[in-house]
Amino acid sequence: MPDTRFFDLKGPFSLRELAELPDIELAQDADPSLEILDVKPLDLAGEGDLTFLSNPKYADAFLNTSAAACIATSKALELKPEGMALLLAKDPYKAFARVANLFYPPVSGNGTIEENSVIAASAKLGKNVSVGPFSVIEDGVEVGDNTIIGSHCVLKKGIKLGSGCRLGESVTLSHCYIGDNVAIYNGARIGQDGFGFAPDAAGNIKIPQLGRVIIGSNVEIGANTTIDRGAGPDTMIGDNTWIDNLVQIGHNVVIGKGCIIVSQTGISGSTVLEDYVVIGGQVGMAGHLKVGTGAQVTAKSGVMTDIPAGEIYAGYPAQPRRQFFQETAILRKLVKSKGKTS
Repeated sequence: MPDTRFFDLKGPFSLRELAELPDIELAQDADPSLEILDVKPLDLAGEGDLTFLSNPKYADAFLNTSAAACIATSKALELKPEGMALLLAKDPYKAFARVANLFYPPVSGNGTIEENSVIAASAKLGKNVSVGPFSVIEDGVEVGDNTIIGSHCVLKKGIKLGSGCRLGESVTLSHCYIGDNVAIYNGARIGQDGFGFAPDAAGNIKIPQLGRVIIGSNVEIGANTTIDRGAGPDTMIGDNTWIDNLVQIGHNVVIGKGCIIVSQTGISGSTVLEDYVVIGGQVGMAGHLKVGTGAQVTAKSGVMTDIPAGEIYAGYPAQPRRQFFQETAILRKLVKSKGKTS
């Protein structure tokens, strides 16, 4: 339940206003003038609240909720509690996300630049840029309009950061160009040296990392995630890709658009993820691999070979999911039968 000590509540909004959002329509018997005060889960919603039903296993909670209105599919029309108004959507979860963003919009910058921040004279800041305390912006940095830079951030020389971006606390950016509407959460490190060296018995020889990190627009990068710059070619992240907390992306990695990478995943250098790839949590990926468009890798898998487009891989070493489950079932049968006599 949103705590107004931490989140700014907007509204109220009428059902008519909410139905104007994409992919939402008002049920025929709903009162369009009904005002909604807040958004809450099924079990916590009460008078004046809007909730949602996206999973059939919560049908009992739906029948017993005290919410004034609910976002659901048309199947809920015959089941809804008496007096409840419905907003109809094919994907109630996505529709609720849009509504929740209306009630609790992202924090906007106010154009304040804290006096104890350090900004080089050659840096170019757009309109309404906010800079938090103790942040450092070095020579030649360019920051777009309406971007928010949290406290204790470091923007190293020459980097470019687009419009409408949001940097959390203690973010470090170097050797990178970043598009518009990118959110980078606390402690992320982008553009540091890649893990490149020539092994030598007398002492490993560092290979200069001379590439950059190029990040598209509408990207999310989670807390304490690290993205290394390229060794020569650039490390690249496509538009609309979302990266969770604690992800490591090595040098020269290329990630397409619309990808999802879940926490504690490590992607070794020069691996390519094509568009709309989904990588589960704690996946380890060897270097110089290719994962095709729309492929998926389940959590805790170890990827050591290329993955064709559209395939779902699982296990260690990762293999087609059906094959992995078949092998696991056979091993389970062998273990159960061990020691038995006919």
